[in-house]
Amino acid sequence: MNKHDPGSCDDERGNCKLCGHPFDPHLIIAYDVNDLTKGGEMRCQVPDCSCRQTLSFDLTDKEWVKKLNSLLKPPS
Repeated sequence: MNKHDPGSCDDERGNCKLCGHPFDPHLIIAYDVNDLTKGGEMRCQVPDCSCRQTLSFDLTDKEWVKKLNSLLKPPS
């Protein structure tokens, strides 16, 4: 059985816990892509929705951080 993470921003159906819209159009923004310890925020992209939540990033998983950094760095 697949258990949903109770600390996540979406519910079991994939909807945002704050506004109820599908979580898929939400946007995650890092305040500083060079220093993820500064956190970020999540915003809903549905027109006229004011859903917004500050986030912190768990940087203890080094493999995840490596993958994330490769996605954030522009191609050379």
